[in-house]
Amino acid sequence: MDLLARIAPFFLLIGLGAAAGRLKLLDEGGWRGLSAYTFWIGFPALLVSWLGGAPAPSRGLWTSVALYVGVLAAIMALAWAVGAALRWRPAERAGAGACAGVGNTAFLGAPIVVALLGESARGPAMAFVAADFSLLTTLVALGFLRAGPGRASGRARLAAVVNPTVVGAGVGVALSLTGARLWTPVGTAVDLLAATASPVALVALGGLIGAQRLLPDRREAGPLTLALGLKLAAAPLLVWAVFHWGLPGGAEAATVAVMLAGCPTAVNVFVQARAFGVFEAGAARAVGLGAVLSLFTLTLIAGWLGH
Repeated sequence: MDLLARIAPFFLLIGLGAAAGRLKLLDEGGWRGLSAYTFWIGFPALLVSWLGGAPAPSRGLWTSVALYVGVLAAIMALAWAVGAALRWRPAERAGAGACAGVGNTAFLGAPIVVALLGESARGPAMAFVAADFSLLTTLVALGFLRAGPGRASGRARLAAVVNPTVVGAGVGVALSLTGARLWTPVGTAVDLLAATASPVALVALGGLIGAQRLLPDRREAGPLTLALGLKLAAAPLLVWAVFHWGLPGGAEAATVAVMLAGCPTAVNVFVQARAFGVFEAGAARAVGLGAVLSLFTLTLIAGWLGH
C-alpha cells in the first residue's frame, strides 16, 4: 500500500487530465498550449534546475549513463530490425524504434524515483534523463528525418533536432560540472518554472489520452505492440541484467536506471513525430497506452526492486 500511495499521485494527475480531455474543458488549442509550455519552458527549466544543482557525476555514474544509453539505443535498433524483417513501412519502423527508446523519464520516472528512494536519487536520475533527452532524442529525430515524407518545414526539423531539451540539458550539465550557479533572481525564477513542469506535463499527457482513441488500427497494431513490449518489459530487464553484471555507479544508480528504463513512451516522441509528419497517430497512441499500462508495470518493477 505504501508503494501505491507514493506512485498514485502521478497517475492521478494523468487521470485528471484525461477527465478534462473527455469533458472538453480545453479545446485542441488549449492542450497544444500546455504541451508547448512544457516542451519550450517547463522541461528546459526542470533540466537546468535539477542538473545544475546536482553534484558533478562521478566516473562510475558516467559509465552507468553510457551503458544505459547503449541498452536503449540497442532496443531502438532491434525495433528497426524487426520492422525491416516484417517489411513494415519506413515510418512504422522509425515509429516503433522511437516509441521503444525514449521514455517519460523527466515528468513521470524521475519524480517517482525520488519519491521512492529519496533526494539522493535526484542526481543520478537527472543524469539519465539528460541522456534520454539529448542523445536518444537526437537518434529519434534522425530516424524520423530518414523516414519522413519531406513535408516538415526546415524550422520544424531544426526544432526537433536542436530542441530546448538538449539546450536545457547542456546548460544544466555545464553548471554541474563547473560548480557555477545562476544569478539568484534568475535561479529562483528557473526553480519556480521547474516546479510546474511535471504537474503540467502529466495533466497535458492525460488530456492527450482523453482526447484520442487509444486502440490502434490494424496497421499500427504490430509496431505499437512491439514498441510497448520493448519499452515496458524488455528495456528494464536488459538494463537490470547489464547493471547487475558490473554495477559501475553503485546499487542506487542501478535501481534508478532500471526504473527509468521501464518508463512509458515520452510525449516528446509524439512532438517530434508531429514535427516530421511520421507515425503521428501511432506515437500518440503509444504515449497514451504506455502511460495507462505503466501504472501496473512500474508498480511491478518497483516492487521487484524492493521499493
